[in-house]
Amino acid sequence: MENPAVSLLVAVYNTEAFLPNCLQSLVSQTLKNIEIIIVNDGSTDGSQKIIDHFAKKDSRIKTIVQENQGLGAVRNKGIEAAAGEYLAFIDSDDWIEADYCRSMYEKAQAEDADLVICDYAVDIQDTEKTVYPEIAKTYAGKPKDAFIKDLLRGKVSGFSWNKLYRRRLIEQHQLVFPLRDELENIEDQYFSFRCLLYANAAVFVEQPLYHYRVHLSSIVQKYQAGLFDDGLALYEANMDCLTKRGELPALKEELQVFLINHGCNSILNEVKSRNKSPSAEKYKNIRRICTCPEFRGKIPAVDLTAFDSKKKLLLLLVRWRLIPAVYGFAAIYQKMIEYRMKK
Repeated sequence: MENPAVSLLVAVYNTEAFLPNCLQSLVSQTLKNIEIIIVNDGSTDGSQKIIDHFAKKDSRIKTIVQENQGLGAVRNKGIEAAAGEYLAFIDSDDWIEADYCRSMYEKAQAEDADLVICDYAVDIQDTEKTVYPEIAKTYAGKPKDAFIKDLLRGKVSGFSWNKLYRRRLIEQHQLVFPLRDELENIEDQYFSFRCLLYANAAVFVEQPLYHYRVHLSSIVQKYQAGLFDDGLALYEANMDCLTKRGELPALKEELQVFLINHGCNSILNEVKSRNKSPSAEKYKNIRRICTCPEFRGKIPAVDLTAFDSKKKLLLLLVRWRLIPAVYGFAAIYQKMIEYRMKK
């Protein structure tokens, strides 16, 4: 029997409200030679009933049920079970256009590329707005190094879900997602960065084929405990990876910018409206971030013109050790961000 051209790997955890729309978009793909691997990560709602309903109607669907282990473990399980030439990761509250697999796979075949990246749409549910970042249109035709540098500089996000990965690339280099309690907040960045480094080429499809669903009432401004520590660990892991590959000199500045940008975002994370910790706890966490030698010590080494005016001021306050001012300015800055997102 012919192996599937594409394996669609779906991580499911308590998404019964959006799962039917997601799965319907998968079974409706115009490229028929696909498999759909659904890993239910211990859902306690009606997600499994929905999965069973679709599986009975479509033999291409394989289901795996496990106790809750976190997103990294779920995706690794899907990789182990996949037989497709290429893999794609789909979040169970998102959906894809009918030509997603065909367009991505045909581009991969035409360019003999290990990695294909498409544009995506951000469906903002609470406001019924859709935003089109047009990432692919910016990088189409350019070497993958341009994308890697902007990924480290925070100009683009390292999502795993708008990409098609050659399975052989992942298996050859033993690429996996970090497990829970390792880099839980930024597992996508860890995985995508390594795939980009090892890929023979990254090519782009200039169509918004993936629909990323955003709920302003929940995930967008969710407080992420341990975010700074995860970013610091990712910085060190990336440094080690680049050193072993002999590529550190070419990307050292971008790595420093990544850490500084992540430090800023971690400070803002502490003052999010959904962080219900006491003010004293928030201040303590911000002080710990600001006094971290790895973060604060990198500020004089980079060109601050890489940052917008607000982050530049925040970094200067960190550099001058004005912790109360950092706390106050960050609180105002974050309120402005949340206000803009609600408009």
